[in-house]
Amino acid sequence: MKDNEPNKKNEFEKQLNDLKEWEENQYNPGYYIGTGKIPEPIKGVGKYPFIQIIIGLIILIPIIIAIIDETDVLNIISFIIPAIIGLSLICGGIIKLINMKKSQINKKM
Repeated sequence: MKDNEPNKKNEFEKQLNDLKEWEENQYNPGYYIGTGKIPEPIKGVGKYPFIQIIIGLIILIPIIIAIIDETDVLNIISFIIPAIIGLSLICGGIIKLINMKKSQINKKM
């Protein structure tokens, strides 16, 4: 068990180094940063739709407070774009959860 720990640590450090290189050189023309695949740490975020839902709710909290406090119309209008982003994050997270549940049910059959 302890033999695997250094391998996991080395792999994690490699992923961090790859991500750092990608961040530093993504806009340099002609610089080869790999195969063009999405880096693993960024790709892994899509596996957890709960995080997406929580971020959407955090974005929507100021909008809900503004509506409850009965602020003027101009302030509520300024919240339209964050509201759209928050709702799309929540809807996307819920859709991912539903698809994950369906795929789990299909695997069991």
